[in-house]
Amino acid sequence: MIWTRARSTPILVIRLLMAAVFTFYGCVKLFGGQFYYGDWDGLAKSEVSGTSLVWLFYGYSPFYGRVTGLFELVPAVMLLFRRTTFVGAGALFVVGLNITLMDFAFGYPFVKYMAALYTVLCGTLVLHDRDRLREVFADPVR
Repeated sequence: MIWTRARSTPILVIRLLMAAVFTFYGCVKLFGGQFYYGDWDGLAKSEVSGTSLVWLFYGYSPFYGRVTGLFELVPAVMLLFRRTTFVGAGALFVVGLNITLMDFAFGYPFVKYMAALYTVLCGTLVLHDRDRLREVFADPVR
């Protein structure tokens, strides 16, 4: 009993931390705080840094920005419930992998390492439920 509790406490902390992080970022995107949804007139590529240009591009479509927020927020809420943790963690692992790839590809500063950490933590949650993962990929004939 004590060993089970000792193993589950770090997982609970990771679940709550990832739920908080992705809820925050999802809400920021939903309410229009991360991407630039303004007027593009007068913006010159030579005057904007590469990382800012990425936010400008993603903000070109407010619909896209809001949907990416939902793709972070909904799985983050799923982490709060034990029955949906596996699906939420799997979804956030994929979302985190995309964010990490984007951050490294476009040369974001320190935040790329945080994104990588969040991806690893979500992967840890998925691997913690490896029995469910085996069920997903199991041969139905066997």
